[in-house]
Amino acid sequence: MNVRVAVQDPLHISCDWLLIGVGDGDDVPGALDDVLGGLLRELVDRGEFDPNGRDVTVIHPRGALPARRLIVAPMGRERTAEAVRRAVALGGRKIRRLGGGHLAIAPLQDVTDPASAFAYAQAVAEGLFIGTYEFEAFRTNQDRRRNTPITNVDLLIPGGDQVSSAEAGLGWGRTVAEGVNLTRTLVNEPANVATPGRLASAAEEIAAGTGHIRCRVFGEKEVEQEGMGAFLGVARGSDNPPAFIVLEHRLEEFPDTKPVVLVGKAITFDSGGYNIKPSEGLWKMKSDMSGGAAVLGTFAALARLEVPLPVVGLVPAAENLVSGHAYRPGDILHSLSSQTIEILNTDAEGRLILADALAYAERYAPRCVVDMATLTGAMMVALGYSLTGYFCNDDTLAAQLEAAAKRAGEPLWRMPLWDEYDAYLESKVADMCNVGIRWGGAITAALFLRRFVGSYPWAHLDIAGTAFATTDRKPTPPLTPYGATGVPVRTLVEWLRALTE
Repeated sequence: MNVRVAVQDPLHISCDWLLIGVGDGDDVPGALDDVLGGLLRELVDRGEFDPNGRDVTVIHPRGALPARRLIVAPMGRERTAEAVRRAVALGGRKIRRLGGGHLAIAPLQDVTDPASAFAYAQAVAEGLFIGTYEFEAFRTNQDRRRNTPITNVDLLIPGGDQVSSAEAGLGWGRTVAEGVNLTRTLVNEPANVATPGRLASAAEEIAAGTGHIRCRVFGEKEVEQEGMGAFLGVARGSDNPPAFIVLEHRLEEFPDTKPVVLVGKAITFDSGGYNIKPSEGLWKMKSDMSGGAAVLGTFAALARLEVPLPVVGLVPAAENLVSGHAYRPGDILHSLSSQTIEILNTDAEGRLILADALAYAERYAPRCVVDMATLTGAMMVALGYSLTGYFCNDDTLAAQLEAAAKRAGEPLWRMPLWDEYDAYLESKVADMCNVGIRWGGAITAALFLRRFVGSYPWAHLDIAGTAFATTDRKPTPPLTPYGATGVPVRTLVEWLRALTE
């Protein structure tokens, strides 16, 4: 898809599709509506187009415009960056279903200065490339491929002063979107493809040739030598060997600056172990590596973006399966931090591999650590599909993450680190149990992780509900209607950019 910025009047551009946006309470685009004989206003007044909805409307101007077809997208009550992403995503998917071709995007926001031009173009690129993503790697019959590509896209802006900023925003947004889409592809791939070794190879490919990202992969022997007994306890049930992936971004350039550390859970398939999961929905447990995939997607973006900040990525990757080598309820594991863990439930494995990764993070004397994991069904019960619940031990870090998430369109909701519940993790035979009682399970999971966190600021994002969209998710996410969503790559990149400013 070739995307460019063009200074051109929407009324005079020749294209297959012209995308416009209409918001709640807007005056419909006056000059355009005049050319169409008031058709846009009529559609809104009759309720045939909902400015707050999630559907686009196709209009055939029949020679009234050089554009062959007009696609009208809802902008909601405010023309925010997220409204732009959604409008472009909805329009882009509709166009792909109806034959693709050359798309021009009329101005969806006012662009008044370089900053607004950059942000607007970034939102357009994210909506376009995230919204039109399709996972078709295993569709061997070409006739079953559902969509036709959009070949060329012109982002129309009214004046030439902001062209360079808009072009920079397009480039930034496209790079972020490609990081999101890498995450989605890794998560969408079946578990017989997306093994720990596959993630390790993806990490090595990200680092290769960049000059500012270093990748190391610890195999089973190295993991054992490091003393990561909690991680290894989970991994031993599978014939596929584990991989502890370490990515280091610009550490040598900033030797006197404490790095940010990102940690992502990567259970490439989770059977539940001996506490085996019910069969319904078990197929979706290929997505239990979404946190680790998000770290890789973030580093894929960092590989091409100029972010002058040292960042470390830690991805413990393993499968949680049942075998004669698998860990059992009642086992006691020795973690990297020297704390011992009594296993009461082998389906609470994500916190075990994160425990060793969080302890490993201390070696970097980090500025702060953010981990992300599809950790608990309890978080889905609490917040559903659209909100990522998070826990944080530092108010400044919490405010930074929430602001970045709002700009990125991936909302966060802060949950309490309720100290009183820490007692539920007490064990009579080890330093702690790996689960508490059923109630408040997301909180006790976070409190378990906190036991392996040093004195640095730390946040834990539980993305169990937001990492994967299934057909029962309502309302359907406009950018990611089915499958992996890529949460929280956009938030992380936005947060890292803000830290540099």
